[in-house]
Amino acid sequence: MAEFLGNVTKRRYGAGSKSEHDAVMLETGADRFLLRRQGGNPFSDPALDKLVGKRVRFRGRTEGNLLIVSDWDEMPDK
Repeated sequence: MAEFLGNVTKRRYGAGSKSEHDAVMLETGADRFLLRRQGGNPFSDPALDKLVGKRVRFRGRTEGNLLIVSDWDEMPDK
């Protein structure tokens, strides 16, 4: 299982497709991952929505640009 640290944002994803929606994403500086909790709803997840605007360390696995999250820790503000 890998760890990923970055800022959680919400952005339009899949513009022009059937799956277009506002998605919660992790911005690491080098990469941007679409976030999904293991077993969570891919289009709406209140637990991930609460993390928007925060710096977070996630543990999980990637499938392309998708980060499937098993757990996380919010990082303190600097």
